[in-house]
Formats: sequence, C-alpha cells, structure tokens
Amino acid sequence: MSDLESIQFDAEQDLKCQHFQLDQASKESALEQCIYLFVEGESEEFAFRILLEEGLGLNFSELGIVIVNYNGIGNLKHAIRIMNLTLSRSRPMIFTFDDDDKSLIRSLANLPDNMHLFKVPQTSVVTLPNGDIGGSFEESFEPSDFINACFETTLLKANPQVNKQNFITDFDKNKPYYTQIVKFLQQQGLQSFLPSKVEIAEHMATECVAEPQTYVELSELIKNIRQKTPVRVKI
Repeated sequence: MSDLESIQFDAEQDLKCQHFQLDQASKESALEQCIYLFVEGESEEFAFRILLEEGLGLNFSELGIVIVNYNGIGNLKHAIRIMNLTLSRSRPMIFTFDDDDKSLIRSLANLPDNMHLFKVPQTSVVTLPNGDIGGSFEESFEPSDFINACFETTLLKANPQVNKQNFITDFDKNKPYYTQIVKFLQQQGLQSFLPSKVEIAEHMATECVAEPQTYVELSELIKNIRQKTPVRVKI
C-alpha cells in the first residue's frame, strides 16, 4: 500500500469511526430524551412494538421510544402520579388504555401538556356489559384477524375438534370479542377454555390483513411529539 493509499485508508477509517460514534451518541441521546409509551398489559407490551416498528416503520432506537407496562387499568392513575414525581416527569409520555371502563378515565383530567391519553381502540366498536360503547385491545383489530388468531393458539391447535366455522357463525362483531371465544369454548365442553391473550395478540400483530387505524393514529402521535421535541445529540 502506497503512502497516499495509506493516508486515504486511515482517513476512511477515521470517518467510519466518527459515524459510529455519532450513531451511538444519537441512540444514547434518544434514550435519555425518550418518549415513554405506557401500555396496559403484557399483550400490548408484546404487540405494540410489532405493530409500530415492524408494521408501520417507526424506529424505536432513533425516536427514543420506551415501552412500559403498567399492568392493568387499575394502576394507570398510580403510574401517572409516580411519573410526575420522577426526574423524567418532563419527558413526553403516552398512556394507552383499553376503552372498556370509562369511569376510570373520567377522573384523569387536567394532565400536564407532556402527558397524552390514548384510548384503544380509537373508535368505539362494541357494546360493553354496562351498555357503554367502547372496546379493548382485541377490538382494535378486524373480527377476522381476532378469529384467525384464536385458532392459532396452543389451546385451539390442541383441540382440532373445535369447529372454526361454527364460531364464525355464532360471532357477533358488536359484542366484546374475547368473552365470546371463552363462552364458545365452554359450550364445546373444553376443560380449559381460556386461550392465551398474549398468543392472540402476537398473531394479530404479525398476521393482520392491514395495520389497524388505531396504531396508524398512535404512530402519527409519536411522530408529532418527536417533531415538537426533537432529540438533541450530545457528543
């Protein structure tokens, strides 16, 4: 290698090193300046990343998105209160919640501007037992996506005698989805009649015909927040 080639090689290596350092600095800065995305449960924690990152193309590392599971709607108020007491209290936060118990959400008024409530699904879908119109994670998908997912679970695959078409015939898209599959499996005489919600969530997230509008809107909210609060790279 000539002296000129050696100098050129060293310069290229230095440039690659600088790019790597900038990339690492950018990722570290994004994490330090993260957008917290709070989800209600394990199913959402698993599925939201698939829907938003793999399905809708959000880069969690570049945007600094951190998913946090607050383990049930009953903990939402406590999660908000605790986050208000932390050093991260000024960071953007999105609290997603199932739209199946409106009484628990009505009390969450006058939140700081950096805290955003986001209901799932965005558009009310089914009639709840108390007569309200709303829904939960499962209802943010098309009925066919939910039904297909149910029959891909370990429980249903272990019971091939359960007829999918019979469930499709009985299914009412205006009633909560998961309670219908549970009732149907009870009627089939299955000793175990609770298909895994996490398995259902995984299959819906990966195999849905199209990304549900709820997550398109969530994606847009995240991008808008990041546009207003851009990551400032610290070198």
